[in-house]
Parts: sequence; C-alpha cells; structure tokens
Amino acid sequence: MIVFNKKSTLAFLCFLLQCNQMEINKPDLFQFLFLFSSPTSVGVITTDFGSGGRFKSFDPNSLTPSPTSALIHSDAIGRFFNNKVYIINRLNRDTIQVLDPNLAYLTVQDFSVGQGKNPQDISVWNNKYYVALYNADYIPIYNASTGIQQSFISLSAYKESFSSSGTPDAFVEIGAMVQHESSLFVTLQRLDRNDVSGFFPPNSDSLLIEIDMNLDQVIGVYTLPIRNPSGRIYKKVIFGDLYLLISCVGYVGFLSRADGGILAFHLPTKTFRANALFAESTAGGDILNFQIKDESIGYASVLDASFKKTIQAFRPATGERLGTLLEIPGTTGVSLNGMALTMDGKLIIGVTDFKNPGLNVYDTNQGNVLLSPTPISVDLTPLDIFQLQNSD
Repeated sequence: MIVFNKKSTLAFLCFLLQCNQMEINKPDLFQFLFLFSSPTSVGVITTDFGSGGRFKSFDPNSLTPSPTSALIHSDAIGRFFNNKVYIINRLNRDTIQVLDPNLAYLTVQDFSVGQGKNPQDISVWNNKYYVALYNADYIPIYNASTGIQQSFISLSAYKESFSSSGTPDAFVEIGAMVQHESSLFVTLQRLDRNDVSGFFPPNSDSLLIEIDMNLDQVIGVYTLPIRNPSGRIYKKVIFGDLYLLISCVGYVGFLSRADGGILAFHLPTKTFRANALFAESTAGGDILNFQIKDESIGYASVLDASFKKTIQAFRPATGERLGTLLEIPGTTGVSLNGMALTMDGKLIIGVTDFKNPGLNVYDTNQGNVLLSPTPISVDLTPLDIFQLQNSD
C-alpha cells in the first residue's frame, strides 16, 4: 500500500509545476487541479477491452475531461466514499483499488479479494470494507487501514434450492450494495448457473438482504417482486419519502423477455411500491441502466430484441414513456455503457463506439438538449460513470 503525507504531496505538486514550466504541452497546473477538484465532476471508467483501462474525472459543465488518468483493470466499475475513489477491478484481476483525489487520483491502496471471486461492489463503514463477490456465498469484511480480511458474513442460507438440471449451484450472485443509516442493503440475484440452457436464468426469486453493520449480521430478507436485480441501487427521496431504487431485468440477453422493471423499496416501511416505476413491457426491451430525477421524470437505457439501444425518458409517477433522447440501431455495433445524472441536472451517457467513443451530455433543465454534437472523448471507451460526491 502506498502512503502519502503532506510533504510528499507538496513535492508532487512542485513536480507538476516544474513539468508545466519545462514542457509546453503539459496542461496548466491550475486547470489541472481545478478539473480534479470541481464539485460537479463525475468519475469515468474507460477501457480498451483488452490490456487495461483508465479512470478519469470529467466536468459536465465545462464538458472537459481531466488531462491525466489512473491505470486500472480493463473490466472495472467505480464508487465514491469518504472523499476517495474506489475502483472495483472485476474478474481476472479481483482487487479493490483506492484513488485519492487530493493526490491527482494516485493509487493509495490496492488489495486482492481472492482470485476468481469477481467483486461487484464495495461499501465503507467504521474502518471496514464490505465487498460484494459474485462468485461466493459470503460477504468478506476487510480492515480499511490494512486491506486485510478480518471477518465475513455468510449468505449460504440464501442459496437457491432449485435448478432445471437438478443440481443447484453454490453461489447467490451477490450484486449491488447501498447504505442507509447503520444498515447495508445487498441484492442477491440467485441465478441458475446449472440451467440446461447453458445460460444463467433467474429460476428462483431474487432477494434484498439487510445487514446491520454494527453487528455484521443479517437482520432482514425481502423478496423482490421482479427477479434478477442489475446495476446499482440508488437511494433517493421520491414521492416525498426515502426509497431504494432497483432495476430488475428478469430474463435478459439471449433469454430476453419483457418481464423486468424499475422497483422502489420504501425504507420507512421496508416494503416495495405496488407498481414498477417503469416496466420493460412499456420500454420495449431490457432496462439495463437508469437515472431518476424526481417523480415526474426519469431516464432509462434500453436494449430491445433487435439489439436496438435507446435512452428513453419516462414518468415514474405513472410509469408512462415520455420520449426518446437517443436511438442506436442494432446493426451499428455501437453500445451504451454508463449513465449518471448530476445534482445540477446534467445527464451523462457513455457511448461505446469504437470509431468515436466518448460521453454524450444532456441538460435535463433545458428540455434534454444535447450539449455536444459528437461524443466527448475520454481517450478510451466509457464503461462506467459515477458521482464524485459522498452519499448521505
């Protein structure tokens, strides 16, 4: 683990200043520092789909990416806690990498979660790291100072008991995490890896698990009305109260059915809202990503049976589709990866176009107007986009 102090930080900044003076093609130091520290910035995970990836920050107001990037795995996602960036390096690297924004996003910690475990998410609480492992039936808990595992929470009691092959698999497919007060909520997909089709269908109910982080024990189990939760869990005040928002895709991909939707879990009563905020039957395809601004407007990334990709606007209060911001035919080879809605109303979409990859930015306060005629380059292909602000 790399550790920096005030003296090394000052030396690093002096080094940047010297580089700026010696090489005219270096970015201006103050511009450099501003782009790293802008309160409106988002984090962007990019990839070459092979040898590696990069983390960059991006300011959607100035439409400017940071001039430098941090080296990460080619398959990674990001989170932000306690003024640090956490890179979840997924399968084939299987590590957690911590970047410090105050040191131009240099890596200050990097530790393994076990070969082949395929980490999916992380949560930080009282000097502890909780890591969601896709290829496991437990949540390991690491000492945040040392990166050494100190305990774990077993989820083996929640393995599915059915498989179409007659032999259920050993995993629960632990997915996303989100904190609320001292509780950690975790999604379990519970897919059938031994299904006779060769795919991983949701043949059993998916679950939302509540863990008390002071006791490190499961204190609640809630059955999702729709199976196969995918992507992040968002915590948001909507309809005048606090909810967890979860997209469930049901049968997806080569097994696709219009059976999914965006769910709202009411935290005060710990119950699901009766109707989906947006249903796949209305969207016309699998809802792979979403952002909700308020009860009157939300946005969803949808993939239909012909592999057409769309960004759709919808009304969470009624579940109706309002329109389409972006449509990409299934024959183009262009995909959409990553989606974030900033606090000041900028909707950022990652466009996975091998000829012209980058970010589309829409101003949702001005009628969803596209702010750049072409995707804004972040060097490599965007894979994930996330807020660089501490959650409440």
